[in-house]
Amino acid sequence: MKVQDKENKAQNTVQNKRLIVVVIAIVATLILVVSLYEFYPEQPSQPKAAIIDQLSSSTLTNSSRYVNQTFIDEAKALLYTHFPEVDYYSDNATVDNYKSLPSMGYKLVIWRAHSALDNAGFIAISTSETNSTKDYPQYSNGELTLCSIRGDPRMYFAITPKFITEVMSGRFENTVIILMSCNGLREGYTKTAEVFIEKGAKVFISWDEWVETNDNDNAIELLLEHLITENNTIDQAVGKVPEQPGPSHLGYYPKTAADYRIQNYNQIQTTASLTGDVRRKSNLGLRLTYLSRKTPQPLRNGQIQLIAECIAC
Repeated sequence: MKVQDKENKAQNTVQNKRLIVVVIAIVATLILVVSLYEFYPEQPSQPKAAIIDQLSSSTLTNSSRYVNQTFIDEAKALLYTHFPEVDYYSDNATVDNYKSLPSMGYKLVIWRAHSALDNAGFIAISTSETNSTKDYPQYSNGELTLCSIRGDPRMYFAITPKFITEVMSGRFENTVIILMSCNGLREGYTKTAEVFIEKGAKVFISWDEWVETNDNDNAIELLLEHLITENNTIDQAVGKVPEQPGPSHLGYYPKTAADYRIQNYNQIQTTASLTGDVRRKSNLGLRLTYLSRKTPQPLRNGQIQLIAECIAC
């Protein structure tokens, strides 16, 4: 009887140890999964493009708002030939949505926005949010600034290189960023372009001087035709865009991206589907996603500084 009791105890001990090992393994797996999700947020299943049309936002006053629906429609039509999905931001060109841009799977971002020059050698890119509807005290250490647009009595939050480096979640993956704003590559003010590349962008395209809004829209539409319809390299496409009155020249950074071409992701996904890729063919349907606008929150006393006046461009 004693021998049997000892055998039963030994068997129970082994079973308990196995149970402990299983529990530890499950807990370790859960911790690993949570950690991976925290540090490597899930990327969308397919490449996308985005148009950030802050210049058309209804939060701007008439003196600072520049609606060009013809440009937007033609840009979308071109993008849809190469991308299965296009996101559009305007009133929802918010700080929070700017924060998530690198994790959204964008391969091309067209950024039509106001901007401001800062003496620290960068340009700040404006959002559609005014400091009268929202506040961000957590970003009072240089991540955001306040942008005063000429002719507009309101002040708008604008992102800085520190926001791109320290606040934006995830990383861009060979993203082409076209900043439709004056002075994006002005000599002595290239810090913003540099940090976008450090964040994973492939190339940053913008102007080296001031440019009028209509000239800007016409020139970038031409650029998109060269990049997408003609499948030109970055260097070829940018080189074909004429000098604008000012004079202002379109350029790109870094020069190592000269031979890069924008891929046709519609064709890539179709090919992948035919070869047994896990993506369903039905997911190739083209659709435009309008991201939801955040509900404004009451203003609190913040410490975000005002910098140079934004110029409509």
